[in-house]
Amino acid sequence: MTSTTPPMLGVVARKRTSPSSRPEETHAPDDESRELTPKQRAFVREYLKDSNSTQAAIRAGYSEASAESQGSRLLRNAKVLAAVEAGEAALEEAVQDDVRVEVADVLRELKRLAFSDIGQGVGEGGAVLPLKDMPEDFRRAISSIEVEALYAGKGEERVQVGTVTKLKLWSKDKSLELLGKYLKLFIDKLELTEVKKSHEEALGELE
Repeated sequence: MTSTTPPMLGVVARKRTSPSSRPEETHAPDDESRELTPKQRAFVREYLKDSNSTQAAIRAGYSEASAESQGSRLLRNAKVLAAVEAGEAALEEAVQDDVRVEVADVLRELKRLAFSDIGQGVGEGGAVLPLKDMPEDFRRAISSIEVEALYAGKGEERVQVGTVTKLKLWSKDKSLELLGKYLKLFIDKLELTEVKKSHEEALGELE
């Protein structure tokens, strides 16, 4: 004991007489000068899901009892806040890109369905082509494919002699209707009547 006690007292004395070391010792593990800890990264990931700091803290592994205060504290940490803002910016950009792509994809797909040609799916004699031999635009217009086996004979003599393949395409009229609405090709007469009536009423009120 006598050989170990003096060094321990020496360490305590240095801590008490060195104010510059005290701030470092009182910092929390998520000191802003350090990289994010695994828990902090988990918090950022969970927070980006629903922007709920308390639930994000719980899902990240923090105690439920202190989750509310932990979540608030984490969002005041410069490193954590920067990671959250970067994640939100990336999500917003991804959503905007998806919206732009989605509009183009929907219109392109509607065009495929609206102008599909059943002739692209059959070969000589009206037999349905294998999927790999069909044009991509036609394949994307297919709603369903049914293959039925054909049999001849009865009982134990019943044998399969072939198959029948049935193709069903998505509704052309519905696709054309949606395209027409997007292009504003159709005008509802009822809407025109209501507009005209409202204009007449407005003029009557002015008189």
